[in-house]
Amino acid sequence: MEGSRQNFKSSGNSPETLFEEEKLEIRVLLDRLSRTLPGFVARPGQRAMIAEVARTFSRCREEGEAFREGRNLSVIQGPTGTGKTMAYLLAGIVLARSRKKTLLVSTATVSLQEQLVAKDIPLLASVLDNPPVYELAKGRGRYLCERNLFSLTDLQAGTAFWKHPPSSLEIDLLDRLRKDFPDTWDGDRDHLPVSVPDSLWSLIQNQGTSCTGKRCPLYSRCPFFLRKEAYSRADIVVANHDLVLSDLVLGGGILLPSPEKSLLVFDEAHHLPGKSLSHFRESLDLEGLAPWIERIPGLLERINAFFDVRERDKTVQAQAEALTNSLMTLGTWLEEHWEGKPAGSFSEAEQDGSNGIFRGSREQSLWRFPGGKFPDSMIEPSRIGASAARVLAERLQLERDKLAEATTGSDVRRNRERDAFFLDVGVHLEKTLDAVRLLSLYEKVDPEGEAPFARWATMWKESGTFSHRLEASPVWPATLLEEVLWKRVSACCLTSATLMSLGSFKSFSSRCGLSMLPGVSYLPLDSPFPLDRQGVLSLPVMRSDPTDFESHTREIVESLPVVLSPTGGALVLFSSRRQMEAVRKGLSPEWQNRVLVQGERSRKDILALHEQRVRAGEGSVLFGLSSFSEGLDLKGDLCTHVVIAKIPFPVPTEPVEETLSEWIRSRGGDPFREIALPEAGLRLVQAAGRLIRSETDRGIVTIFDKRLLEKNYGVHLLRSLPPFRLEHPDSGKKPNT
Repeated sequence: MEGSRQNFKSSGNSPETLFEEEKLEIRVLLDRLSRTLPGFVARPGQRAMIAEVARTFSRCREEGEAFREGRNLSVIQGPTGTGKTMAYLLAGIVLARSRKKTLLVSTATVSLQEQLVAKDIPLLASVLDNPPVYELAKGRGRYLCERNLFSLTDLQAGTAFWKHPPSSLEIDLLDRLRKDFPDTWDGDRDHLPVSVPDSLWSLIQNQGTSCTGKRCPLYSRCPFFLRKEAYSRADIVVANHDLVLSDLVLGGGILLPSPEKSLLVFDEAHHLPGKSLSHFRESLDLEGLAPWIERIPGLLERINAFFDVRERDKTVQAQAEALTNSLMTLGTWLEEHWEGKPAGSFSEAEQDGSNGIFRGSREQSLWRFPGGKFPDSMIEPSRIGASAARVLAERLQLERDKLAEATTGSDVRRNRERDAFFLDVGVHLEKTLDAVRLLSLYEKVDPEGEAPFARWATMWKESGTFSHRLEASPVWPATLLEEVLWKRVSACCLTSATLMSLGSFKSFSSRCGLSMLPGVSYLPLDSPFPLDRQGVLSLPVMRSDPTDFESHTREIVESLPVVLSPTGGALVLFSSRRQMEAVRKGLSPEWQNRVLVQGERSRKDILALHEQRVRAGEGSVLFGLSSFSEGLDLKGDLCTHVVIAKIPFPVPTEPVEETLSEWIRSRGGDPFREIALPEAGLRLVQAAGRLIRSETDRGIVTIFDKRLLEKNYGVHLLRSLPPFRLEHPDSGKKPNT
């Protein structure tokens, strides 16, 4: 049943003010939840968050309205137990309906998406007079393209549409899918009636470059467009950060409700800066792309023949040659300047006279351009290639549109020929656009004073031949997010249990571009739990410095059996897999049998076995890396002790991080203070946050890092941790709860 979208109006209130009717409905819904759900109590933190979300969404912009400098944006840190999910859902649905918007909720993990759709939204729906319509959004690649399925199973066409000779098993699988769709299968990959391998699904999935949209004769029953239409009718759409960012890269409103028509919530928002960088990253295989470009003139000639056009387009031939020559020039130049570099691996970067930083071996190596500055001699080939790629992309798009609109009547042969051309053009267009995006970042110098793009090349040897890839990525997503999101979205709340680092929102807001917007509101909520009575922070006296790998590892091996209970549930977190494996190997056989190591089984299986052991009264110790520092919800006896091997400082080994550090230094800044320390503080809080997950939990956090007591930055890291009772390292007492 679709919920009605009300439009509350109250004379005398400005458009940026909560209407009295909205306030009343929120209070009524809270009261219903408290009477309906066993044990539900709206804590002060949750009430404060509801109020903040409601205020933010009441300032939503309408399409065409002036940019509000962030007054329609808020950042909320809500520790575990706050009730964040129900807070933003409750306030969000009331405001979305009254302001005629869609509530778009974006998460970073599949588990939270599933929890929202299977548990949280149905709970909210149970107290609403008009239950909300809600949809789980997925990328178009999760849905079937029926036209592709028909092409591959068309007996008259033979194997013309296949990329390889099909096996009998593949043909049988597709025949089964064609039989089941749409009567018993809805075209969603997650609902497949049989297991379909990735390689086969890639041939029948919905793809933007081969989709004709409303011009497709199968449009009315297309699974992707049916779901997209459902999103437009929904009150709540649940997506993920990757899908939201993908939609923004495409222009917004392509895969999801547009930013202008949405009240957006980023849950697990601490992932947003990193996710943003990955979505704006570009790469191009120089030698691999060249054959695709060389085929474009011939492809367009065949399409002309299909339309009975006999003229040969010399412009296309010239532009294809220009782009191919550009790619080959770049590849040749890179290979020549890689000549003579030391063979074998070497730990320190080599400053080279050709203005590069090399590392790796002759079989596979990386060349990063300091400060993101590409050598001047290569800017002109990049410019020529980018210009040619733009011309070819425009022409391919025109041909694609022409094929989409072509009418062939009942001529089966011409229908198949047109569809084959359309698919072929789509693939070549996608490859050409890759060249446009990458070469556009190499043909120009970054504006003075702005954060640069990181630029680097990789070379690898395969079958005796060297290949080269150019890559580029922004190092600071702030400006990009401001342009594609903050200046467009109607209103947005960003929330997580860990957004503050070293007691401040500064690092997060700077990376996201929110610090440039004076109207953004920030709300840090206190934990609803009495953490000072529930947890102990233990800092044992350590002889070794964590930078001394061998000594530090030996000391951890000696200390773990002393601090851990042989029968309890514990989590030990490491910053490197190398140390994690070395510690496990160094333990006695008795303790090794208690250890479950991340990566040796699936996450689900490890957690199930851990719970089984703890419930049976046996000791169980989880060894994990950074991904185990968040998302694990081990309540009660499942985790009474969290051990952190050392302060989780990020190691700038990637080109993006290295270029960012260079840029900060060039401006007189300190990368350690501005990037590494805040990031370590955030990771440390996340790791410590695995301990107390409910009001009844008790436990200890132990950190094997003497820098917390000896370095001047240690006090700042300690202050940012939960207010556990500190066990003084010189007291000689074993911490206990």
